[in-house]
Amino acid sequence: MESLYFSLNEINPLLQCSLCDGYLIDPYTIKECMHTFCRTCILSYFKNLSRSEYKCPKCDVNLEPVSDISKCLIPDRQLGDIVRSLLPSLDIDEINNEKLFYEQNSLSIPKDLRLKLRLVKNLSPMRYTDQQGQIRLRSFNDKPTVSSLTKKSIIPIALQIELCKKFIDPSLILKQYPRKYLCVNSQLHIDHIRKYLETICQISKPYQVYLFFYDSCLSDSTPLLLIKNLLFPSTDRIKLYFSIILNK
Repeated sequence: MESLYFSLNEINPLLQCSLCDGYLIDPYTIKECMHTFCRTCILSYFKNLSRSEYKCPKCDVNLEPVSDISKCLIPDRQLGDIVRSLLPSLDIDEINNEKLFYEQNSLSIPKDLRLKLRLVKNLSPMRYTDQQGQIRLRSFNDKPTVSSLTKKSIIPIALQIELCKKFIDPSLILKQYPRKYLCVNSQLHIDHIRKYLETICQISKPYQVYLFFYDSCLSDSTPLLLIKNLLFPSTDRIKLYFSIILNK
């Protein structure tokens, strides 16, 4: 089968963060102007600014001088899912970039990153330069990717889920809690677990359930089998946390 290539010149403007010039990771959009950036990029940008200096870094529109800049931002999960659908091996690049950051700053590599590196150490980055000097994206047929580990499987996965009360509205009263331990199909995605939790806990808008691994929010499109292979390769159980957040 002939390999399939994408032109970065055509799709990059739609997928890149203007602050870091990299692909959008956990994209967040400014409500006033609808410009989108990586979550860590936009939060870092506003970190050392006063409330009166809050402006969009792309169009300079003035933002509301709120006490918490996150109130001016909304997560764009749909765009995040599109980016990862078009660039299925993006996770490999991000893992390698994260490793490079710790090495350049002489920092110890955290446990969760070491687990990821154990899996991807023999996999090629998705971006490469061809013989004509053009940057290209590697197709599924060129090399095995992280996504190849998420092929259909009927293997059951032991899932442990615990409630994290850090971000929960104190006025919110849960009528029912989910089971702490579940046996689920490895074909399921985070989206399925989120909807299950919202049903059991009787959560509806404007509240929404979010699932976490450490302090990282998991995308709805992330397969459980990928999480198992990346983060819990030596155990038979996945342990995740969930919280209930008010989306204003």
